[in-house]
Amino acid sequence: MKKLLIIFSLAFWGSVSYAQDTAYVSRDKTTALFFKSAVKVISKSTPDLEVSQKEDALVTVKATGSAFTPSTINVQEVNTAKIYHIPVEYSYGRAGRRIEVNESTPPTPKVIKTAEYDYTQVITLLAEGQRQQVVDRKKTGGVKAWLNKLSIAGNRIFFRLDIRNQSNLPYEIDFVRFYIRDLKTVARMATHEQEIVPLMATLQKKTAVAHQQAVAKVFGFHRFSLSEDQVLDVELYERNGNRNIYLQIKQKDLDDLKTINPAKQQPVSTLVAVDTIN
Repeated sequence: MKKLLIIFSLAFWGSVSYAQDTAYVSRDKTTALFFKSAVKVISKSTPDLEVSQKEDALVTVKATGSAFTPSTINVQEVNTAKIYHIPVEYSYGRAGRRIEVNESTPPTPKVIKTAEYDYTQVITLLAEGQRQQVVDRKKTGGVKAWLNKLSIAGNRIFFRLDIRNQSNLPYEIDFVRFYIRDLKTVARMATHEQEIVPLMATLQKKTAVAHQQAVAKVFGFHRFSLSEDQVLDVELYERNGNRNIYLQIKQKDLDDLKTINPAKQQPVSTLVAVDTIN
């Protein structure tokens, strides 16, 4: 009878599983998955994905080739038998991250009163006119990019990304990635990065910059800060090409933020997600 109870208990725990954020991999960068306790990999190995258990609570993944088929890694906690299903996809730009794997806790909704800014005014203002207050610029393969007009409005930080193509080959944008990282990294395989996602952006999917064409795109984020040992990396990736551009915003650049005061609307009831504090 006792043995049957143990078997039933294990079967119950084995049915508890958690979906996780996507782990991006490439041939050149190793992505590290950190768990809170000892785990074991229970999914079958595939020829295009190298999965290694470096420590009891550390699993690394790396692609063996660019012809990669999206898959899922199944990892089980040793003590509780909980199973984590981690999607894996190929992306050179987003690979090489340090990912903390945790149980996903749904946020608690809460209604708060806020005075909403008309941020469309800010975006229109930054998108118009010539670039100003350039904080970084880079050029590759006839394509040049500038970070400029770094500004703050309400509780949002904005900047403009200018792109000009002087080559005969059109420049099609795949995606733009933004992440805060430490300047001093001990190991490349598990660099400590905090990826941030813009709350608003004027960049459309499949944007292409033709020969002698220039575009200006505006991005807005939750207000953030940087220490002297941190930077915000802005990575611009070309679709089906290698003319990738890497730009940076440093702590000193945030000291000179231009303040914009857009018109306020009347306070409204806003449904927001407040993270649960454990």
